[in-house]
Amino acid sequence: MVFKDLDNKIYKEKNSLNLMIQRNVVIAIILNNNNEVLLQKKDLGHPWLPGKWCFFGGKLEEGSNSKDILKEILKRKIGIEVDIIKFLKTSPYKIEHSKGIEEGEDYIYLCRFNGKLSDIKLDEGAGFAFLDKKELETIPITKHSL
Repeated sequence: MVFKDLDNKIYKEKNSLNLMIQRNVVIAIILNNNNEVLLQKKDLGHPWLPGKWCFFGGKLEEGSNSKDILKEILKRKIGIEVDIIKFLKTSPYKIEHSKGIEEGEDYIYLCRFNGKLSDIKLDEGAGFAFLDKKELETIPITKHSL
């Protein structure tokens, strides 16, 4: 059985307790002027990726322009504007979590943020940070995307 919820997410019934959620997402790898990467830390109550660090992004509606949607999501979720440097790749993903399994395609963009740290206004999660390459190797980052 396949059905859609009010947000137009597509669900496939896996069994009575778990769902298969199908959706595509846009992801921003955001660099500052020091080439550090901006990541968000999910809070421990997050149903999919509790306590993990991840890139910013969001749901890509079918038929929409991924570049425009990404800019809109970043403005809405963290209050910033970025320069999109380039589209990097599309990559399949699959995440198992307490609500079931989510899978789809990541549309990944490399972006530049030229603003100040104080410009960033987080609307969810436990925090955010700009991390350099060495720091990125020492923290739990989601398997989502890369």
